[in-house]
Amino acid sequence: MIDKIMASLESLPTEDLLNIRTNLDELIKSKYDDDLGKRKGRRAKVKISGNLEIEREKEFFYKFHKIIIQEMSVNGLVFSINGTVIDGDILCVSFRVPTTGEKKIIDCQAIRVKEVKPGTIPQYEVVAMAVGKEAVKKYKDILRKRGQ
Repeated sequence: MIDKIMASLESLPTEDLLNIRTNLDELIKSKYDDDLGKRKGRRAKVKISGNLEIEREKEFFYKFHKIIIQEMSVNGLVFSINGTVIDGDILCVSFRVPTTGEKKIIDCQAIRVKEVKPGTIPQYEVVAMAVGKEAVKKYKDILRKRGQ
């Protein structure tokens, strides 16, 4: 089919080809935007193990949770965890980049939490969005002031 389309395009003048190119670019962009939905960037499927600290737990105990990062994008990540994460939790994710071994630390906030396996130690799938240091500071202030 593509061969037939290309053969028919060869006989067209340059101006018509440029118009077709512009229209195709717009069509591709609209289809790409539809595929992404609200998301600003594509997620890459990965399988990277890492560690997670939950900010609200630091008050009582510094516990690292093992996680498996399943998807990553420019703005966040999706991971699974055997432990409880609550919507809105501020999280500190650390992992090593598989290709270089470089350690990465990302502050993020849980925006969607779904229980995958119920039980004594439930397994959750968490969608987290990257946040800046200012958001982490505000969250810590809220935790500190809640007992007053």
